[in-house]
Amino acid sequence: MQKDKVDHEIEAFGWVDRIRNLGGLVFVDLRDRTATLQIVIDPKAIPGVKELGLQDCIQVFGKVRERPDVQKTPKMTTGNVELEVSKIEVLGKSKVPPFVVESDVKANEDLRLRYRYLDLRREPMQQAIMFRHQVITAMREYLNKNDFIEIETPILTRSMPEGARDYLVPSRLYKGKFYALAQSPQMYKQLLMVAGFERYYQIARCMRDEDPRHDRQPEHTQVDMEMSFVDEEDVMTIAEGMFAHIFKQVLGQELKIPFPRMRYKDAIEKYGTDKPDLCFGMEIIDVKAAFKGKGFPPFKDKPDIRALVVKRGGSFSRKELDSLKDRAKELGLPGIFWVKREEKFSGSIAKLLDENIARQLQFEKGDLLVITAGSKKIFPFLGNLRNEFASELGLREKGFKFLWVYDFPIFELDEKTGAFTASHHIFTQPKPEDIKYLDTDPLKVRGRLYDLVCNGNELASGSIRNHNRQIQEKLFGIVKMDPTKYTMLLDALEYGAPPHGGIAPGIDRIIMILAGLKSIREVIAFPKTTTAQGLMENIPDQVTPQQLKDLHIKTDE
Repeated sequence: MQKDKVDHEIEAFGWVDRIRNLGGLVFVDLRDRTATLQIVIDPKAIPGVKELGLQDCIQVFGKVRERPDVQKTPKMTTGNVELEVSKIEVLGKSKVPPFVVESDVKANEDLRLRYRYLDLRREPMQQAIMFRHQVITAMREYLNKNDFIEIETPILTRSMPEGARDYLVPSRLYKGKFYALAQSPQMYKQLLMVAGFERYYQIARCMRDEDPRHDRQPEHTQVDMEMSFVDEEDVMTIAEGMFAHIFKQVLGQELKIPFPRMRYKDAIEKYGTDKPDLCFGMEIIDVKAAFKGKGFPPFKDKPDIRALVVKRGGSFSRKELDSLKDRAKELGLPGIFWVKREEKFSGSIAKLLDENIARQLQFEKGDLLVITAGSKKIFPFLGNLRNEFASELGLREKGFKFLWVYDFPIFELDEKTGAFTASHHIFTQPKPEDIKYLDTDPLKVRGRLYDLVCNGNELASGSIRNHNRQIQEKLFGIVKMDPTKYTMLLDALEYGAPPHGGIAPGIDRIIMILAGLKSIREVIAFPKTTTAQGLMENIPDQVTPQQLKDLHIKTDE
């Protein structure tokens, strides 16, 4: 609303966001999800204004007038005008809110979640939810233009563990039998490929009963995609195009594609993680050759000696650096060893350094060198340190750094049981050259897997699937999964199943990253807590004895 509305009589609806009584006149900020409008009320003409309270829902009538130049607020969409009120009606009176409904909210998260409908009334929350809508709209636009068909798949399905426990739903009609809430549409999207739809997508709700963890939700949303007659590059190209479309339509930015690619093995060795943050450098470097022959006992006979050169890291104190030793030893590493460089070298292994080694490592004045030795555990340890150092020193560049990570192993060993488990996705097709290892050394088998990473966060995971029943059953056998749980898929693979693959970008995390927020709960309208509780709904909750009886269930008190 701007100058073209001046002198027009209008009506407006919204919530009282702020009240300023300046004696002769009362100024009220009236807000809805589109904007905030300053309204001006003469208490002599409208005595009821004295009863107006924050968060009252009101309807006002009046004439739009231009604000004096000194009172104009260019940052507001309505900052050049105000409404001179002739009539006001309170549509919904508000109790005193449990916290002040304002942008910079002071309330703790539990209180905000308990009164989520008030928290959602705040401008930042409304902006986040509307941003989510814009991103999902852009996703649909792009996929529809690229011949995808949106198809809904069941929420109630059979128990088919996919890496987490199922949420079970007891049947009233069939005593002792259960449905399960779908962890993902995995089975159904593969069946849709067998059915010949070739390109499918849906905005899918996924339910997983997992142990509590920061920013993990028992239900999350993904844009689920599957395609027939494709290889890895085809799927990556579609995903890149979708993100480029989102950036252009929603953020007004050109996104450079294709994204860089990196093998899983290289990601681990260079960054200590399969989701590296490329917003800063500081790769893990191999220093075994540099320290060869130094006769340093902690390095003797160690398969790997790796290091980080931390730019400007010389500001860390000895106490801070020494505290890292215990963390390393908890992992079975010999500790950490560090050197600072100023006019000369100083630190726990300064005597091992010389100018030649420093030149090889690009170890310069003001930098910090951190070294540890051991086996494969050194990589995640240094990867975590790398991220911590970057946060402490503010090394991250602004922007979005995308990366494809591929060639993941299909299997890993469970440290507790020693059994093979699926590292990513058991429905993944092995790389053709690695199929020979299925019977002899499963840990050598790489899958046709790919993850999309942005700023150190996994945004999407996908793979080229098995369309051969025998190979799929062999994979089930290696991880001791019951193939009878997946009969509908295995049977379908014997009826002319096409080669197919897909990917499932996680919408909650995408919105969080693109909006620059810190928690996925800020982009979900009604999230659960980190312990999977709904504070507003007071769930999980008990049910009546009659409900349990109808479901043929008895509880152990």
